[in-house]
Amino acid sequence: MLAGMTQTPDLRAGDEDRDRTISLLREAFAEGRLTQDEFDGRMGQAAVARTMGDLAGLTADLPSPTAVASAPVADDGPATRDIDDERDKLRKGWAAWAGVSVLVNVIWLGTWITGAGDGPPSYWPIWVMGPWGAAMLIGTLSSRRR
Repeated sequence: MLAGMTQTPDLRAGDEDRDRTISLLREAFAEGRLTQDEFDGRMGQAAVARTMGDLAGLTADLPSPTAVASAPVADDGPATRDIDDERDKLRKGWAAWAGVSVLVNVIWLGTWITGAGDGPPSYWPIWVMGPWGAAMLIGTLSSRRR
């Protein structure tokens, strides 16, 4: 958002604007500047606010409301956003892989403990973890080359 545009109260508010206002309200509540009822009411209003003026009204009696409710978002350009988005996707992908890997290993261990066999059952989790992990590794390595 451009700095000159933030002065227009009729300008439509976006999710980031509402999130900044909600953050300021949470901070003000934590500092004891708002009662529970005021906080609850303003949070509800912030979630459905349509304009920057609506958001500014929710923080007008708090310290530096314009610094949070209508501050321009730092933007390092589309290339940086793309890199951050890709890293975020990779982090989420690896987290999902790790979670599923733990789950299938717990299931495998449970079948070993409760099984009547002489030894551990065949290590079938490798068929879940291996191909998925290999694909994630290829994706991670290829994204670092870009």
